[in-house]
Amino acid sequence: MKIGIDVRCLMAANYSGVAWYTFNLLTALFAIDENNEYVLFYNNAKPVNLPDFKSANVSYAGFKYPNKILNLFFHIGNKPKIDKMIGGVDVFFMPNINSAAFSNYCRRVIIVHDLSYWRYPEFFTLKSIIWHKIIMAKKIIQESDVIIADSVNTKNDLVHLLKIKDDKIKVIYGGVDPKFQPVDNKIELERVKRRYKLPNRFLLFLGTLEPRKNIESIIEAFNQLKTDHYLVIGGGDGWKSKAIKQLAAENDKIKIVGYVKEEDKKGLYNLADVFVYPSYYEGFGLPLIEAMACGTPVIAGSNSSQAEVVANAGLLVDPYNISEIKKAIEFILEDKILRANLIKSGLAKAKEYSWHQTAKETLAIFNSLKII
Repeated sequence: MKIGIDVRCLMAANYSGVAWYTFNLLTALFAIDENNEYVLFYNNAKPVNLPDFKSANVSYAGFKYPNKILNLFFHIGNKPKIDKMIGGVDVFFMPNINSAAFSNYCRRVIIVHDLSYWRYPEFFTLKSIIWHKIIMAKKIIQESDVIIADSVNTKNDLVHLLKIKDDKIKVIYGGVDPKFQPVDNKIELERVKRRYKLPNRFLLFLGTLEPRKNIESIIEAFNQLKTDHYLVIGGGDGWKSKAIKQLAAENDKIKIVGYVKEEDKKGLYNLADVFVYPSYYEGFGLPLIEAMACGTPVIAGSNSSQAEVVANAGLLVDPYNISEIKKAIEFILEDKILRANLIKSGLAKAKEYSWHQTAKETLAIFNSLKII
């Protein structure tokens, strides 16, 4: 069977959640499947750097059309058909929502990571809102043959917000890379500490600097603490990141370190005493699983998928309640027994998530669509 995959999200210079999800899934998928043929679709007028998947059954189909023009054709004329552009495929897989057009006979599988655009439009720029409308995101989802949701919460949102039939949706959780684990290598930890000029004791947030991540509430809660810990905020700039930086600048014990390289994340998690991530809304929340896998106690929001993914392996708080976030931090810093229990339960919980299993379940969907 010939399967096309949209890898446009992997063209970014610095990866964030969806790109890392896609990269890890495809790496695991190509490691277990030697039977199907995969063609990776991408398009950009300028040169791009894509990961080099070296599997013999994987090839690339790249185009250099101006994206605005190509998207306009997708939107207005429902052409060109991507499946035909890449030589014809039986199934086309979209790891995230993007502009597209397909032949009627091409089976389609899409991953929907979250429905934040529909549930919390206030967290999006006008440009982003217009983009979702132009690409007809709702139509793309509804017309897919199989929809993968990476949490039950996302599945429920698909059913209630977009009126998708329950039997079209398959829940497949994301995984965690085995590299995320407790680190005893002091040389490695010191390397990361020096690179980002980290204090000795700190709380950590790691994610894109944007309103949906609720970083301002973390800062407000930290400002109320009486502690010798610092707050370290890592991540690339997102929408309204300037306001977050301005608020952080008012406290000299808050340090923003910018985008964190992938090879440094494990060390950063290990150096932190608490990982604070009470997001307003998450479809899955990879950083939560990565932190737990490294033995770092986590604080997560009691909403969306966070309660589902973390369960009792972390402290769940109301993301709108700054006092609750503050108390959760205090509990972990002051209660050694609680801290030890969270570390133990977090390590155990993280073992439930595997990219191998994610790939195995995704492959089963592809094979179920095979035309006999």
